[in-house]
Amino acid sequence: MIIGGLQKNSLTDYPGKLSCVLFLSGCNFNCPYCHNPQLVKCDSAYSDRFDEKSFYEFLENRKGFIDGVVISGGEPTLQKELVLLCIKIKEIGYLIKLDTNGSRPEAIKRIIDAGLVDYIAMDVKTDPLCYPILIGDVSRSDIGNNQEKALELLKQIT
Repeated sequence: MIIGGLQKNSLTDYPGKLSCVLFLSGCNFNCPYCHNPQLVKCDSAYSDRFDEKSFYEFLENRKGFIDGVVISGGEPTLQKELVLLCIKIKEIGYLIKLDTNGSRPEAIKRIIDAGLVDYIAMDVKTDPLCYPILIGDVSRSDIGNNQEKALELLKQIT
């Protein structure tokens, strides 16, 4: 897992909760308006500054102070270890909010089905049909279909 950064306190990222925000590196989009462009490329230089062990120690030390963990990115569903990360966070006793672009509905479904998230926010920045043009990959016609599948998934759990 490549951790791109940690915001230790947030009053705005998890509605109604005091949280921290874990930014995971890597994204399958390259949007020109990205608010975290340094996280798009999966750069291992970030992981040297903040590793998983340090993150879990941070969570242990913040018990009783923060309510939840926001997992953001980049695109967190690209991380192979995302389920394990969520399990460990839950074992420590935190609520989990996932921020996603909705491009990987099967990964979202896996996390929902395992009961590992308490809140999901899907970021839709344009008409899904426009994404291939904006991200410079016109071969990605699956984006709209995947985002629609993800939206249907999220509608079922609300």
